[in-house]
Amino acid sequence: SEWYGDAVRWAVSNGIVTGHEDGTFAPEDTITREQMAAILYRYAQYKGYDVTTGGMALNEYTDASQISEYAVTAMQWANENGLITGSTATTIEPQGNALRAEVATILMRFCEGITA
Repeated sequence: SEWYGDAVRWAVSNGIVTGHEDGTFAPEDTITREQMAAILYRYAQYKGYDVTTGGMALNEYTDASQISEYAVTAMQWANENGLITGSTATTIEPQGNALRAEVATILMRFCEGITA
């Protein structure tokens, strides 16, 4: 019944968001960088965009082992396509919260690079 309810229902019904493992959606939670990657990856799949991955290794980042299993392919794709880059030269911070500025940048990169 909240203002975002229709959008959430649409995203769930199209497999773009899945919520937490316990079945909750938790709309007031912050979003991590890997969650952002997963949402964009699933949306790209939904739209029929190319989501193939291949070459650039996430293991170049010292914290790549912190990427949750569900998000590995999405992070690989987002990184290879320049959507989510390293926080530093050696870290990608998959569990780190995506700041508003980061989200704006990631969305701009998605719109200009993936959907163009």
